[in-house]
Amino acid sequence: MLIASRSPRARRVPGIGALAAALLCALCLALGACGSLAGSSGSGLADGSYTIDVSLEGGTGRAQVASPAAVNVEDGAITLTLVWSSSNYDLMVVDGTEYAPTTTEGGSTFDIELPELVDSLAVQAETTAMGDPHLIEYTIELDTESLAPADGSAGPQAAETDESSAAASGANVADFHNTDLGCGLEPTGSLELQYATNFTVDTFEGGLRLICIANGERFLVVPEGSTAPDGLADDIAVIQLPLDNVYLVSSSVACLIDELGAIDAIGTTSIKQDGCPIEGLARAYEAGAVSYGGSYDTPDFELIAGTGCTLAIENTMINHNPDAKQKLRDLGITVLTEQSSREPEALGRLEWIKLFGVLFGREAEADAFFAQAAERVEAVAANEPTGKTVAFFYINSNGAAVTRRSGDYVAQMIELAGGTYLFSDLTGEDGTSSSTVTLEMEEFFATARDANVIIYNSTIDGSVSSLSDLLAKNQLLEQFSAVQEGNVWTTDQNMYQQMTNTAGIITDIHNVLVGDTDDLTYLKQLS
Repeated sequence: MLIASRSPRARRVPGIGALAAALLCALCLALGACGSLAGSSGSGLADGSYTIDVSLEGGTGRAQVASPAAVNVEDGAITLTLVWSSSNYDLMVVDGTEYAPTTTEGGSTFDIELPELVDSLAVQAETTAMGDPHLIEYTIELDTESLAPADGSAGPQAAETDESSAAASGANVADFHNTDLGCGLEPTGSLELQYATNFTVDTFEGGLRLICIANGERFLVVPEGSTAPDGLADDIAVIQLPLDNVYLVSSSVACLIDELGAIDAIGTTSIKQDGCPIEGLARAYEAGAVSYGGSYDTPDFELIAGTGCTLAIENTMINHNPDAKQKLRDLGITVLTEQSSREPEALGRLEWIKLFGVLFGREAEADAFFAQAAERVEAVAANEPTGKTVAFFYINSNGAAVTRRSGDYVAQMIELAGGTYLFSDLTGEDGTSSSTVTLEMEEFFATARDANVIIYNSTIDGSVSSLSDLLAKNQLLEQFSAVQEGNVWTTDQNMYQQMTNTAGIITDIHNVLVGDTDDLTYLKQLS
């Protein structure tokens, strides 16, 4: 399984025009340069993960895109991941197709679907950096001769059969649970998991713990005062406890570490002090106990290494910049790429707190927290369905509605709260694995106009603070039943960074559905 693409494929309109000659030429260059990269797929590339050198032309000259960029091929379909130097880009238009960013953490990131590799790609990108959003024309130059497997192997077939190569490329491994340490030790037990599917933890004699991650990464956690056994398998990285001066990049799990009371083990982070939503981390900044270590793609290597850091906790964004990941490793820093965002269930994401309990010596606290949170969610889910329908969306700068696929954790939270998610037909069976879908307003209106409840996604678009703000985006919204009945709500802007509050968010949604709205925390009614 390849990296889960998060790019919403949107409307097709007459756009940039045919690039047939350029496509054919670029493909020939790529195949000639890479040889074994050719496969039987329609794109001419074998399924796998690659990197390609890219450059940006146009605009004011101040914007940049990270190079090399990631290229993923699945069933012949090519996805190019572009990471901008700024977080202010909220839309890209490529060949008439609109794309919303998969994340703005560390720079706006877009997954662009291509029929074939090209050596020059005309795009438009919308920025909010100068006030009102406006589109700027750019050209993305792709050096097709630089195309190479992301793991540096001779070809994609090697990457597909080697778990360590999969970890380097970001691809998940179908059967990633491998307890063979290579030294003859056998597991004596395992960590019980109820919902999480993207990691395992096994126990060995002497208190050793083996962590297996779904991307193929493996780590041996060694207790304080102990040493790793001789003959350890080459693909296993050692994490020596106790941890100190960790470089924390993944903002979504910072709340889990804070919940465990382990922020004091963080020395550097990619989460900036200004507006930091994690209370414990904000206090650590104020006390001078933690420093900004740069973003995932531009770490302050000297600062991080100078703290004595031995572990970096990254999210899947690091797969877009394998050079940064390798440089950290070259400095003697173990890199763990957490995969909580790929969990298919909301409680699966939350259960990653157990992994951090193992890493930070807070297993009892992790177990207690998760048990309490799961009990709260299960108690709400045990209620009879309310029969109320819910639309969850935001409106992009071009007036289109961006909503979630039915398999997304937000849609699942609505179902757990007793609601019926209106877009149950958006299953991802169209060949993409994106969590969001962009719909023309007329198409969105046809499905959502009779929704009992509207929840506006302010984590992406924070410009809506009143009902008039929402209605100003499109007059069709005035005809929605929820608008006419005053049942329009907006999310807290930090909802995506509040994984520990999953139970509270689900409870708030349930209370909105049943009309018990006196004491809400994460939803605000628009009036």
